[in-house]
Amino acid sequence: MPLVAHNRLPTFDRLREEGVRVLAPDFALHQDIRELHIGLLNMMPDAALEATERQFFRLIGESNPIAQFYVHPFTLDELPRGEAARAHIDKYYEPYSKIRAEGLDVLIITGANVVGSELSNQAFWKPLIEVVDWAHESVTSTVCSCLATHAVLEF
Repeated sequence: MPLVAHNRLPTFDRLREEGVRVLAPDFALHQDIRELHIGLLNMMPDAALEATERQFFRLIGESNPIAQFYVHPFTLDELPRGEAARAHIDKYYEPYSKIRAEGLDVLIITGANVVGSELSNQAFWKPLIEVVDWAHESVTSTVCSCLATHAVLEF
């Protein structure tokens, strides 16, 4: 199971309060357990941003008792964001350039709100396709939820 709280993302505290085991980074360093780096491309709207973090972190944390999971949340700058969500992202999320440079074992892509019927007309389309294309070549496994599944299939 264990998630590793490798940054100050509030989701780790919320999960601890719910009884989810979350390891401190210094404790995780001294364990002889495989670490997996999982990217969470969170494209959900502002109202669901943090709830989506908790949902996926909880699922990841409960999936395997013999690995340590480092979850790296990031998003696309082209998604419109309100002030509070932008502040949360700026403080806790990693830039895609860092994700790409350091690499991932797994990528999870969430859905997003769309306007109109054509995915390829969305402001986030080209950046999303860039991430998907990179993941196809560089990431062992990619999991898509909601709209992301449709976008990848369309691509």
